[in-house]
Amino acid sequence: MRCALLAAVSLPFVFTALPLHAADLSDLTWTTTDDQVTITACDRGAAGELVIPDTIEGNAVTSIGNRAFRGCDSLPSIAIPEGVTSIGDIAFHSCTGLTSITIPDGLTSIGEGAFYKCTSLTSITIPDSVTSIGMITFLECANLTSITIPDSVTSIGDYAFLSCTSLTSITIPDSVTSIGE
Repeated sequence: MRCALLAAVSLPFVFTALPLHAADLSDLTWTTTDDQVTITACDRGAAGELVIPDTIEGNAVTSIGNRAFRGCDSLPSIAIPEGVTSIGDIAFHSCTGLTSITIPDGLTSIGEGAFYKCTSLTSITIPDSVTSIGMITFLECANLTSITIPDSVTSIGDYAFLSCTSLTSITIPDSVTSIGE
């Protein structure tokens, strides 16, 4: 009886000590159209740093789809490869463990709410190729302290930085002609 009780009490601890698998290509789902790859989903159980490859099955990775990484909260770092030109709407929504993201220089489009509720994200650099910051892009990024907005940006959408309570200063370039609510 004593051994059975000890085993029953110890069992939950055994499961919590098991490591999650490291994030890699096997965690991603994608579609290929005209030799271009769009990342459409990531396994929510993926953990660790993720480096998205620049090609998959010989085809260039060019976009991160809508909701692709939504709720993947065990990815502290994601590197998006050169060649990706767009990040879809709410692509990284609720990636609460995300502290670092590398965005390529050729990126032209960041979808609405792309980083909504990325509560561990502390800084981000938007590349010179981006012309607008969409609505609710960084909503509730409570630990975001630093953001670099390039001169190429001409508009900032509604509530783009709402509830970014750690953002103490931001430099908005003269190129911005429209700022939403």
